[in-house]
Amino acid sequence: MKPQDASPFFSRSQPAKADNPLSPEGRFGRLSSIGWYGFVHLIAFFATLAFSLALGIFNMHTLSMDNQFVNTLTGIAGLGFVVILVLYLYFLIVITVRRLHDLNRSGWLILLFLLPLVNIFMGLYLLLGAGTKGINTYGLPRETPVWEKILAWLMIIITVLSFLASGSMVSYMFGTGELEVPPQVIQKGTQYF
Repeated sequence: MKPQDASPFFSRSQPAKADNPLSPEGRFGRLSSIGWYGFVHLIAFFATLAFSLALGIFNMHTLSMDNQFVNTLTGIAGLGFVVILVLYLYFLIVITVRRLHDLNRSGWLILLFLLPLVNIFMGLYLLLGAGTKGINTYGLPRETPVWEKILAWLMIIITVLSFLASGSMVSYMFGTGELEVPPQVIQKGTQYF
């Protein structure tokens, strides 16, 4: 029997479970998932930066990496970066599974991200797909808090601005001759043959 078939009149009311956003149980709407993706990315970035500064790998004055970077990563300090990476990937998987639950899909569909080209369409599906209205197999829809909405819209605006800025930089570099158009690159590359 599916949850939407259950009649609340004849069944006992289920006590509302406390929603833990960092567990794979439950649902995330579009704005919640974008907000949590942004939050996890920011935390991982600042954790990596802080760890690099603490180890002396990154220099804030010159904004450059130490020349012993590879040696540092192969030593004991590399375990700290591995821990940050594992936690980062775990939380990305949790957010993606919850987003799939909102679309009334199994969390196992996350394995489609391992397939080239299919992963692009999966990402677009997660980003643009409308969640199930009302209750579905994975429970009730989750209310999106205000801070998640604000962070999600900030991430959307920053993403759009970064695409516009990178596009205008490439256009400028083509115009000034710093970048060559593909036929010129091919012509220069084949002049030896």
